[in-house]
Amino acid sequence: MRTSLLIAAAGAGALAYILRERRRRGEKQELKSDIRKWEDEGGQVPQVPPVSPVVTPESSVPDDR
Repeated sequence: MRTSLLIAAAGAGALAYILRERRRRGEKQELKSDIRKWEDEGGQVPQVPPVSPVVTPESSVPDDR
């Protein structure tokens, strides 16, 4: 009697563990899918052209010090 109760408890624990891991795996796959979709859409990259550096001209007045 005691052994069968122990076997049943171990089986229930193993089943709970398997079901929990299956749910976690599904959530992880869903998260990966969402991230891939987000990255394919451009992530947080703004849709503006890149800024090019502005060249500042030197002074036209010579410095005679």
